[in-house]
Amino acid sequence: MNADFVLLISLALISHIPVGLSATCESNEICISKKRCDETDDSGRGILVKRVLEKSCGRGLVCCDKVQVENYDAYEAEIEYRNQRRGNPWGSSESPLEAAAKEEPTVAKKEEEGYKSCGVKRECVPRHLCTTGVVNEDGRYIIKPRINDDSNFGCRSVEQCCPLDDRIEEGHNPMQRNVKDFQPKGCGYSNTNGLFYQLDGYSGGESVFAEFPWMVVLMDLAGKYICGGALIHPQLVLTSAHNVANYSEDTMVVRAGEWDLNSQTEVLPHQMRPISELHRHEDFNKLTIYNDIALVVLDQPLQLAPHIQPICLPPSETPQLEEDLQNAHCLATGWGHKTFTSLKMENLLKRIELPMVDHKSCQRLLRRTILGRHYNLHASFICAGGEEGKDTCNYDGGSPLFCTMPGQKDRYQLVGIVSWGIECGEKDVPAAYTNVAYLRNWIDRQVVKSGFPLIEIP
Repeated sequence: MNADFVLLISLALISHIPVGLSATCESNEICISKKRCDETDDSGRGILVKRVLEKSCGRGLVCCDKVQVENYDAYEAEIEYRNQRRGNPWGSSESPLEAAAKEEPTVAKKEEEGYKSCGVKRECVPRHLCTTGVVNEDGRYIIKPRINDDSNFGCRSVEQCCPLDDRIEEGHNPMQRNVKDFQPKGCGYSNTNGLFYQLDGYSGGESVFAEFPWMVVLMDLAGKYICGGALIHPQLVLTSAHNVANYSEDTMVVRAGEWDLNSQTEVLPHQMRPISELHRHEDFNKLTIYNDIALVVLDQPLQLAPHIQPICLPPSETPQLEEDLQNAHCLATGWGHKTFTSLKMENLLKRIELPMVDHKSCQRLLRRTILGRHYNLHASFICAGGEEGKDTCNYDGGSPLFCTMPGQKDRYQLVGIVSWGIECGEKDVPAAYTNVAYLRNWIDRQVVKSGFPLIEIP
C-alpha cells in the first residue's frame, strides 16, 4: 500500500502483444471453436497456467492448448461429482479424480500431492494427516514459529515432518471438525478463534485460519499476487481501483478461502474463479487516487463455506455512522509487508487492529507530512492508524478495513479499502483508505448494472 501508492506514484502499463495468425496448429494444440477454447481457459484443478496466444485455424476456430481442454473437462467432471454428492461439498469423500490418483504408482501420487522428504522415511504432510502432529483438545493443529524451527525440517507452516508410519488418510483424523452441516448465518460473521489451526510462538500480528472469511486475493494468470479484496456477495468482490488499473477481467482470477500463500494444504481448500466483469470508478484519478474503488464480478458464485463468507456493507455516510465507527473495534488484513523496510510479503494473513481517525484530525495530521499544509483530504478517503508500528503497508492495497457493527462483538462491516499512506507505521501519520460508505451509492449502481439485487443493509 503506502510507499507504492504515494500520490505521485507512476503505475506501469501492461504490454500488449498482437495475436498471431497461423494456418495450422502445433502438436500440443487442437483446432476448436473460440467459444469452447475461452470457456476452458482456466487453471484446471487449482493450478494456474498462462495459456498461449490464440492462432486462427479456420473461420471461427482457434488453436487451443490440448492440456487446457483436458484439464477443464476433468475439472467439470469433478465439480459435477461433488454437486451430486450428499453431505459436505468441501469435505474429503473420494471423487473420481482422487480415486484415479490412487491407481497411479506411489511415486506419481507423491508428485501429485506435493509431499517432499524431510528425513529418513519422513515426509512433509498437512498437520491434520499426521498422528504425531501437535493437536490440542478442540481440534486445532498448532503451527510453530516460522523462524528457525529445526524440528520441522523445512516443512511449510501448515505441514508436519511426519514419519511415514504415522500418516493418516484425509478425513480420518478424529480431531477434525465436522463442517458438513455448515449453514451461513449472514454477512460479516468472523470465526473468532479461527478453524482447525492454532498459532504458537508467532508475533501476534497474524490471523488464524478462516478468522476473516471475506478476505480474497486477486492474482494474474501466471499465479502472481496482484492485491487483496473483500467478498461482499458470493459473486462480487470490492478492491482498489489503482491495483487493477492496468488489468482487465480476462487477465485476473480471484482466490477465496486463502490464508497461507505458501501452501495449498489447508484443511479446507480455497476456491478460484475467473472474472467476468471489472468496474473501476469512472472518476478514479491516478494522480490523486480519488475514488479508489473497483467492483469485480466473478463468472460463477463461490460456494459459501466456513472459510468463505461475505462481509457486510455499511449504509451511506451519515453522522451516526461516523460516531459508530469511532466507538467500534476496527481491523485491517492483508499479506503485504509488515514494515516499510521489509523485503518480502507475509505468507500468513496479517491482522492489524487500528483506531479510526476522523476526517478533520486526519487532514491536520497529513498536512504535517510531505503533503504540505495546503493538502485537502478528499471525501472519498477515510483514515485509520497513526500508532507506531501498527499499519497496513506495501502490497496491502485492495485489502479490507472493517469495524464491528453497533451492538455486535464479532460481526463486521466493510468501512475501507487499503489505498495509500506515507511510509508505514509512523506515529501520528494515519493511512488513507477508500471510504466505502461515501461510495455506497456507486457500489449499488454497479451491483444493479451487473444484474444483481441490491445488497441489503443488515
